[in-house]
Amino acid sequence: MATAVEGYEFGLLGALSGRHGGRPLDLGSPLQRAVLVQLLLAQGRQCGLDDLVGALWEEPPANAVRSVQTYVYRIRLSLGEERSRLETTQGGYRLDIPERAVDALRFERLVRDGEELRAARQTGPALHAFDAALALWSGEPLSGVPGPYAQRHRRRFAELRLNAQVARLGCADELGEHARVATELNSLIADHPLREDLYALRMRALHSAGRAAEALAVYAAARDTMIAELGMEPGPELRDVQTRILAGTEPDPVEPGATPDTDQVTTAPADEVPAAVRPQQLPPAPGDFVGRERLGERLRLALKPSGEAVALTVLSGIGGVGKTALALRLAHGNRGDYPDGQLYVDLRGDGGQPADPADVLVDFLLALGMPAAAIPATPTARAGAYRTLTADRRILVLLDNAYDTAQVTPLLPGTPGNAALITTRHRSLVPAGATRFEVPVPDQQEAVAMLGRFTGDAEIAADPELALELVHACGQLPLALRIIGARAAARPGRGLGAQLLRLRAEEHQLDELRAGGISVEATFQVGYRALAPAQARAMRLCALLDAADFPVAVAGVLLDQPEAETEDQLEHLVEAGLLEPHSADRYRFHDLVRAFAARCADREDPAADREAALVRLTMFLHATLIQAMSATERAGSLSIHLFSVPLTGLRFADAAEARTWLLAEHSLLVSVFSRVLRDIPDASQIVVAALSVIASSGLFAGPAHQRELERVTDHAVAAADLGDDPALPSQTRHIRAWLGFIRGDLTAAETDLREGIRQSRDGDDPLTLFMSTRLLSVVLADQGRNAEAVEFFAESEAVGGASDDPKSPVYFLQEVARLFTALSSDRAEVDISAAQHVYEVSDCLRKEAAGR
Repeated sequence: MATAVEGYEFGLLGALSGRHGGRPLDLGSPLQRAVLVQLLLAQGRQCGLDDLVGALWEEPPANAVRSVQTYVYRIRLSLGEERSRLETTQGGYRLDIPERAVDALRFERLVRDGEELRAARQTGPALHAFDAALALWSGEPLSGVPGPYAQRHRRRFAELRLNAQVARLGCADELGEHARVATELNSLIADHPLREDLYALRMRALHSAGRAAEALAVYAAARDTMIAELGMEPGPELRDVQTRILAGTEPDPVEPGATPDTDQVTTAPADEVPAAVRPQQLPPAPGDFVGRERLGERLRLALKPSGEAVALTVLSGIGGVGKTALALRLAHGNRGDYPDGQLYVDLRGDGGQPADPADVLVDFLLALGMPAAAIPATPTARAGAYRTLTADRRILVLLDNAYDTAQVTPLLPGTPGNAALITTRHRSLVPAGATRFEVPVPDQQEAVAMLGRFTGDAEIAADPELALELVHACGQLPLALRIIGARAAARPGRGLGAQLLRLRAEEHQLDELRAGGISVEATFQVGYRALAPAQARAMRLCALLDAADFPVAVAGVLLDQPEAETEDQLEHLVEAGLLEPHSADRYRFHDLVRAFAARCADREDPAADREAALVRLTMFLHATLIQAMSATERAGSLSIHLFSVPLTGLRFADAAEARTWLLAEHSLLVSVFSRVLRDIPDASQIVVAALSVIASSGLFAGPAHQRELERVTDHAVAAADLGDDPALPSQTRHIRAWLGFIRGDLTAAETDLREGIRQSRDGDDPLTLFMSTRLLSVVLADQGRNAEAVEFFAESEAVGGASDDPKSPVYFLQEVARLFTALSSDRAEVDISAAQHVYEVSDCLRKEAAGR
């Protein structure tokens, strides 16, 4: 229940809520709520950026700081006119919200007041304080708020609530409400069967109510529970209450402020402790393991026994990268450091049914020699018995394929000298005190060595180039290389060349990577099935991109949703080991994961949905290109002649920022445009419009970028010739001619321009006719054919219009020249000589035409 003050109400003791002036506040996404929670609980103190990042993620993504800054900005907006309450400080933020406006802080204050009043023997006022504190609760605290900080405080608030309930009942008992106290304690004992103070309080209440026999029955039930769950007799407090009841004396009340020792661990008598057993549960290490020398050396050092703490090491990475093989190699290699045994379990964390740690503890206790009849019934007691049996020993525990920190925590030994090695696909799985190592895809040389071990070195030595191509086709993924080796062994006469041919065929790539019950596709499928529907959709649609990497903004357009929501989904994919962070706000797929996701998209998403996503992205990229033009000087009138789309695109502060974006996203632009031209010919018009902007800018990072644009333009010409838009064939040929002219291929440029001019004359496209005739006049002049050049120049002048008319083709050409210059710079990899040459030759032709 939230409490109001100064117009604000924030509820944390239930589902997170916020109101201002009686109106609900938009608290944003779950991660934004997690930031708000820490700012509120800081009670006006500064929260450092590092603290806020740590509150959200155990293993922060690369863009963590930027994300937190975005969440803080949105929280500030939600405060409306009082956004100044959220201050930016040196290194962090401070939220000025009074304690009494936050129900969790008011709860803690009331509990402290109650404890102080009770200690002063003011039992009635203390009871009222505890009642007021507990009335603030409406459900599970911080419900739905993610992150380690919220999880810690959820547990803390739950413990504080239980202690407040016990204190309240203690006050009520002291005030004579014995029967009510005894009744209310029934449900608390059912929820917390190992809290001895609850049994003791109920025994006192029943005895004070004249029900001594029932009080003794409570002791008997408590004793049975303690023996069954913990293998121990009740503690001295409970035994003392029983003794006093049996003696007919009044049991001493609990001293105000006293709390039970719930963390004590009592071991069984010495003759009941199982004799030392040395379990040897490790599966065999792969005999054909190769590589990973540098990473292996770092891991061996991390796994060395320590006298100060348990050696905890986590290996994370995508499915099929070889985490388990590496872990088994290390575990077997380090057996000498752990002579008291090695435990192993597959926790099935990559699928929908992760192993229950309580069940795993049963297996571990049996392996350590505990009789089945002596194994405790509750998970907490099992974990305590496990830590007892591993104490003062040197045991290595290999927890393979773990799901999350909560799953592995009960399975970790508790005393120095032991070690735990954990493998997982989930990057955020890092228990306290653990060191995480990312297992990467091996480099090319290491991957070739792996392939040689799997197929035989003779195959590799016979054709090293073929081996390199095969490794590349497998994405250097160890599982894929192992499968290639298995298939080569099964079909020795087939040869690696035949496998490479099939791998090159996109439709057969994943089908080729299966053998003997193992499959790359099946490995990815396990993690994919565990995704929420929105996350799975994000994975499928992002796989439509053939680019090496992509930014959050592009993914948001594909998914047709806000960037913050998109980023959350992408981070879930990173956490699941199905996507990799590439830089501050960019992501990338492993090649085979992309192939898998693209296959899922083909199977699950209607073709219309996939095409709509790509068309939406193409329009966004075109709109962004227009924004890049608008960021330059005097380029506004260009948009009059350009194809318009119903999206705004990204905005740029100046030409330098636009230039940076164009260079950074060149590969993305090329890949998207190629895909659309190939698969969605009806959207060719948008691609052609975008290509005309890129070509007009003249911004090519060297010949390699220009060749890529020329290949896309070749596809655009072919698509235009097959389409039914009469303007596109001449437009695409003009673009290709301009690129050829820049490259110096005057013959190719002339061919395209003549054909394009012929098509423009038959249609209604004066701008393309003007641009092509003007460029052809320059091409002819460069070949010494001035008479022809003047003719085409005159034709361009005839359709060019007035130079001061923003709607005229000649004005457009002037603006293109300015754009070309504005987007270039002394340091940019742009050669503006072509544009200067067109201007100079045109000027000469103008004078020559005037002289005739």
